[in-house]
Amino acid sequence: MEKSRADTISLGFGGRRVGFAEGGVVFIKGDAGDIAYVVASGSIEIRESGRVIETMGPGELFGEMALIDSEPRSASAVAVGPTELLVIDRTEFDRRLREEPDFAVKVMRLMARRLRATMAAGASNIQDAFPVGLPKMTA
Repeated sequence: MEKSRADTISLGFGGRRVGFAEGGVVFIKGDAGDIAYVVASGSIEIRESGRVIETMGPGELFGEMALIDSEPRSASAVAVGPTELLVIDRTEFDRRLREEPDFAVKVMRLMARRLRATMAAGASNIQDAFPVGLPKMTA
């Protein structure tokens, strides 16, 4: 599923911004997560086991899974060149989900796109696609 400009997140709300230089680590797989990020400028690689899963550009949200399920980070995030990120804490994320239906739809589309991409890349079942945070399924 292709990324759509319609699925980018508005940068028009207040919030703290943080900058990262080339190679700056935003978070590492297994870290606790209490914030998500929107790329304001530059780009971020989402990495798992040394491979790039996805590259996030301006207006794209990442790190939201930890806010949704309170589980550790499922991948690492690293800046590609100078990058500025907008920080979204749990309170702001939850408020936007409740009060802004377009934001909630964008988050659902993002997660669906990632699930499809993971499945297409060879994950044989849902447990492989989302190894953290789902109950074990039995046949």
